[in-house]
Amino acid sequence: MQLSAMESSAVLVEAAPPPQSETTAKLPRDVWAVSVTSLFSDWSYEMILPVLPFFLTFSLAASPFVVGLIDGAAQFAQSGIQLISGERWSHGTGRQIRASYGYITMTICHGLIAVAVVWPQVLVLRVGAWLGRGSRQPIKKAILSNATSAKNQGIAFGLEQALDSAGAVLGTTTAVVLLLIGGLGEFRTIFAISVVPGFVAVAVLLLFVKDRASRKSPSLGNRRRVRWREFPSSFRLFLLAEIVFGLGYFSILLALLRVGENLLPSNGGSLVEAVVTSLLLYLLYNLIFTGLSYPAGRWADRSPGLGLVALSFGLFAVVDLLLIGGTGLLGGILAFTVAGVQVGLQGVTESAWVARRMPSEFVGPAFGWLGMVQGIAILSGSLLVGGLWTYVSAPLAFGVSAVLSVAGAALLLPLLIHPNPGKSMPATT
Repeated sequence: MQLSAMESSAVLVEAAPPPQSETTAKLPRDVWAVSVTSLFSDWSYEMILPVLPFFLTFSLAASPFVVGLIDGAAQFAQSGIQLISGERWSHGTGRQIRASYGYITMTICHGLIAVAVVWPQVLVLRVGAWLGRGSRQPIKKAILSNATSAKNQGIAFGLEQALDSAGAVLGTTTAVVLLLIGGLGEFRTIFAISVVPGFVAVAVLLLFVKDRASRKSPSLGNRRRVRWREFPSSFRLFLLAEIVFGLGYFSILLALLRVGENLLPSNGGSLVEAVVTSLLLYLLYNLIFTGLSYPAGRWADRSPGLGLVALSFGLFAVVDLLLIGGTGLLGGILAFTVAGVQVGLQGVTESAWVARRMPSEFVGPAFGWLGMVQGIAILSGSLLVGGLWTYVSAPLAFGVSAVLSVAGAALLLPLLIHPNPGKSMPATT
């Protein structure tokens, strides 16, 4: 798709892909195929993610700081590749083929964790897996955006996230069953089996995603790179809020570890019980996430959208407050319930706002920038929260996170008051 210049004072305009029905039953085939691809992909890596912090701490003697470092480094790698992918690979024909490389890379790297014997090996493999994930994220979102009209992009992103999180439910359930059958010795078996749904995802993507909209686009070599100063001021302020929020954001893996430590043998439980109970809480989180994703997409289509993003930032602060207490199973249930609502709102409403408000030719690069700034901030946040937890105290770590979450929500207030500013911010370099 040829990118045209955009004056620095331009206002946000809505994308205008071909009109489609507003019902999920008649959404384009590409939306359904991408959503099913996400289901199997999430099934694959969500078998791994909830057990990974316990594998690292119990089998490889890693601290909470190391757990945060590994996940933060993976997020950082994903962010960097998302910018490149959004700028260079999310346009033109054959996008589904380029996306498939990312799915394959992620699947193989996660499967190889089965043979890791020290935590630096897990670090390298997690970074490799998230490089693959990051490379296909802007491509996937650009395909969804181009396949739908401005009126039902929230529904399309909600459907994709709903099936994506349904895959997380399947992945977590699979891991729980394997742990109940074989105990903690099944960690490596889980990692190895995860490659099966991962390769099914690749097959669905290549066989059923046609990406017809991209076939009208010029070749990649005919595009001009989008410059930062060409993005509207509202988008840049939105990214600033994302950075501040991200500085206090931490992986759900650290939340699992926080709850799990209250269920360890020193507190009257067993190792297997602690891990399985934590995974069941993670399953609750994903069930709520799944159930909320599609309604969140519909809400995003009926509202300015950023109000729901600000609400999600505030809900993350509530999760922090619940984790500060460390009150065992009850606190864990409340924390993961609120976390499920929070993530169910955030991802869909952010994506729908960007897709609806950005010019259509800027959608891929915009998602690339969003992914990049989120990843950089989350790396810093994971190191900050994990470091404070390991070297000072868990309550301080989660308290700092809560303050930054509220600050991020506050930065969105100008966009809530003036959702369509007439002028952009001064150009930056």
